[in-house]
Amino acid sequence: MLTAHADQGATPAQMSEAYRAVPARDAAAYLSEDAFSTKRHLENCIAIYGNGYDDIRASAIEAIASGRAAFWTTSTYSAARTVDLPLALNRGVGIREALEQAFPAWCADRREAAMETIVPLNTKAVNALALAYAQISGSFFEDAELEARRMRDCRRAVA
Repeated sequence: MLTAHADQGATPAQMSEAYRAVPARDAAAYLSEDAFSTKRHLENCIAIYGNGYDDIRASAIEAIASGRAAFWTTSTYSAARTVDLPLALNRGVGIREALEQAFPAWCADRREAAMETIVPLNTKAVNALALAYAQISGSFFEDAELEARRMRDCRRAVA
């Protein structure tokens, strides 16, 4: 959080320093992320969402070991189209392409809702998901909002 603001009487130098601190903090978080911390996120997601699917788990571990973006899902087998999204994503398929494969043109209106089921396990996945939201739905999400999906149950009740 930036603490030096012009409306609070901060000088331009203080504001500049505050803005430089944000990328440095983000870079430190990115560099401190390793396969072990990402695997812990995976195990947390399995516990949170109660869906320890072996195929998705194996594909996530492979993505983690390969240094790629790694994903999990909030879905269960009752949601057949979205439960398999992480399989494609963990194999390196882009989010837009995976959504187009799972939701062809005749059900394209469900793609944005399907994105809500994607849980990013590492920083690369957070960045990819944030970009996909911006490109597909025009929505903007802070990294912390997307990272929260791996820390607490973020499923939304559908009426």
